[in-house]
Amino acid sequence: MRLTTNMIYNRNLDGILESQKRLVRANDVLNEQTNILKPSDDPTGATKVVRFDEDLARLEQFKKNNLSVKSSLAEQETIMTNINDSLTKANSLTIQAGNGAYSFEDRKAIAAEISLIKDEVFDLMNTKNAQGEYIFAGAKSDQPPFVKNSAGEFVYQGDENIKQIQVSETLKMDTGIPGSGLAIFENTDARSSVTINSTSTATGEYRLISGDSFDKFHTQNYVQVPPNPAGSNDYSLVLGAGTYQVEDNAGNVLDSGDYTQGEPIEFKGLEFKVEGNAGDSIDFSLDPPNKKNILNALDELVSVIQSSENLNDSYSDKIQNTLFSISQAQQNLGEARSEIGGKVNVLDSVALSNADQDINIREAKANVSEVDLAEAITELQKQEVAFQVSSQTFTRLSGLSLFNYL
Repeated sequence: MRLTTNMIYNRNLDGILESQKRLVRANDVLNEQTNILKPSDDPTGATKVVRFDEDLARLEQFKKNNLSVKSSLAEQETIMTNINDSLTKANSLTIQAGNGAYSFEDRKAIAAEISLIKDEVFDLMNTKNAQGEYIFAGAKSDQPPFVKNSAGEFVYQGDENIKQIQVSETLKMDTGIPGSGLAIFENTDARSSVTINSTSTATGEYRLISGDSFDKFHTQNYVQVPPNPAGSNDYSLVLGAGTYQVEDNAGNVLDSGDYTQGEPIEFKGLEFKVEGNAGDSIDFSLDPPNKKNILNALDELVSVIQSSENLNDSYSDKIQNTLFSISQAQQNLGEARSEIGGKVNVLDSVALSNADQDINIREAKANVSEVDLAEAITELQKQEVAFQVSSQTFTRLSGLSLFNYL
C-alpha cells in the first residue's frame, strides 16, 4: 500500500493526540483524586457518588444545627443560673426583712435592695439572643415575654410553643424548655388558699400558719369543678356548745375539738378566728391551685415592707409566702436546667452517631470513586512516556526523505 505524506502526518498526529488525551486524563485523575471525572466514566458509580454527596451535605447541616441548638441551650442555662443567683440573694434579704430586730428604716433599705433584684430578674427574663430574639418568649420571639400591665402586675405575653431544629434524620430537638417562659417563670406555685363563703352564719377570718400542712391537705382534697359537681371543694367549721367540728360537703366530720369564744381554731395549717353561737358555721371553699409570677411576689413584698412600720401577722404571712414563692421559682429553674443538661447529652450522642455515619459514607464513596495514589502516579508516568515516544516517533518519521539517499 502506498503511504502518502499526508497519511503519515495524519496517522502520527492522531496517535499524538490520543496519547495526549490519555496523559491529560491520567493527570486529572491524580489531581482530582477520583476515577470518575464525568458520569460517562462510570454511570452507576457516578449516581452513587451524587447520593453520597447529598448525604454528606445533609450530615454537615445536621452538625451545624446541633451546634446551634447547643449554643441556644447553653445561653438559656447561663441566664437561668444568673436568675437563680439573684433569687438566692432575694431569699436572704427576705429572711432579714422578717427579723423584728431591724428598724423600719433598715427594712425599707432591704426593700429597696429587693426591688433592685426584682428589676435585674425582670431584665434577665427579657434577654435577647444574638439574632435579637427574646429567648423565653416561645414562638413570639419578636416581643418581650414579660411586661408590666396597666394594673401594675407583671404578665407573660409570649406563648408555650418552642422552636425545633432537625439534628438527625429522625430527630427534631427543642431549642429551649417546653412551655418556655410560661413554664419556667409564670407557672410558679404559690401557697394554697381558701375563700370564706357568704353562706357563713358566723363571722370570722383565717390565716395560714403552716403552709406545708395546708398545701398537703389542698393537694389531697382539691378536685376540678367541673367535671366534679359544684360544692365538691366546700367545707364548714360548725360551732357547738363549747365545741367545734369541721365537716366536708357530704357532712363527714374531718376534725373536732373544744372551743372557747375568742380563741382561734386550727385545722390543717389554717387558723380561724370565729365569732358566733352554737349552730353557726364558717363555710369555706378550697381555691384552685395558685400560681404567681416571682416578679409579682417580690413586688408585693416590697410594697408590704415599705408600708409596714410595725410587724404583725399579715406582715409575717407575706414574708413566709414570698419565701415559698422564691423556693418554687428556684425549683422550676433547677428542673429547667436539668432538662437542658439532658438535652445536651442527647445532642452529644446524636453528634457522635452522625459523625459515625459521616465516616461510613465517606468510606463507601472512596470505594466507589477515589483513586489509588500509587496506581495513579504510575499511570501518569506511563502516559508521559507514551506521549514522549509518540512525539519522538513523529519527529523521526517526518524527517524521512529520498533525497537523504541520493
